[in-house]
Amino acid sequence: MSRPKLRKVDTAKRKKERKATQETLKKRASMLLDIPEECCVCQEAFDKKNKEMAQTWHVTVFDERKIVRLTCPPCWQKIENVVEEANAS
Repeated sequence: MSRPKLRKVDTAKRKKERKATQETLKKRASMLLDIPEECCVCQEAFDKKNKEMAQTWHVTVFDERKIVRLTCPPCWQKIENVVEEANAS
């Protein structure tokens, strides 16, 4: 005697979602390979091999415009301050 299925699994839907997620990941990963070599504000050089720089600098990805921005910590702090002031007004 065969056992009844406890739940219905929509494998086609899962497969489609997995494929869409993989495509999104592939696009974002390729955008990160094209990361700039300097800060977008002050043009300070970025060393990709420096672990401290890789952990402290900020990467901003704009999917719709396909733009990757790299910002050093001092410039990032300035940007945050300007945004806070604008929100406070």
